[in-house]
Amino acid sequence: MTAHPGSGSRGRPRDLAVDDRIVRAAVEELAEAGVATFSLNSVAVRARVAKRSIYSRWPDRDDLIMAGLASLSVGMAPPRTGTLDGDLAMLFDQIADVLAEPRRSVLARCAAELSAYPELYAVFKRDVIDQSMAVIEDALVDARARGEIRSDDSLALVAEVFVSAIFGRSTYAPHTQPGGVSEMKSGLIALTLHTLTVRG
Repeated sequence: MTAHPGSGSRGRPRDLAVDDRIVRAAVEELAEAGVATFSLNSVAVRARVAKRSIYSRWPDRDDLIMAGLASLSVGMAPPRTGTLDGDLAMLFDQIADVLAEPRRSVLARCAAELSAYPELYAVFKRDVIDQSMAVIEDALVDARARGEIRSDDSLALVAEVFVSAIFGRSTYAPHTQPGGVSEMKSGLIALTLHTLTVRG
């Protein structure tokens, strides 16, 4: 959902369609240029608005950057299919879908620039990266409660490895051969289950 600036000032109500165009343009600029070379002039051209229209809504460049990143937030919940295999299969697809453009390119920028701009990328990291890891960990907790997996493993670490594999594939090998994604999905799930499944 697009984050809109406040509209408490007097005068004509803001045009939310213009707000949305500016935020989408900001996301496009972030995906292509990142934070370091983020240009309000370029955003104005992309959004087909005067630069003054941007400043009237987001007086500070960083505020617009954070609004753009906040608009990429996602909501996921454990599917609770009744088995860890089923949950991981559905969550793999959900997380892979989340990493369609423009999030894929923003993720790559985040990986490169996070240390330089931690506060600006904090929302994206929390609502996209950390959210994905949390929902996998929730599915693992459910599986442990059902007795499907051992109780002595670090579920947070397993969730991080699972999600990082999907992120890495999406970021560094987005164009795969037919069947490549399906093969990776089945292999990653099998490896995770082999690592965690209770064995006699």
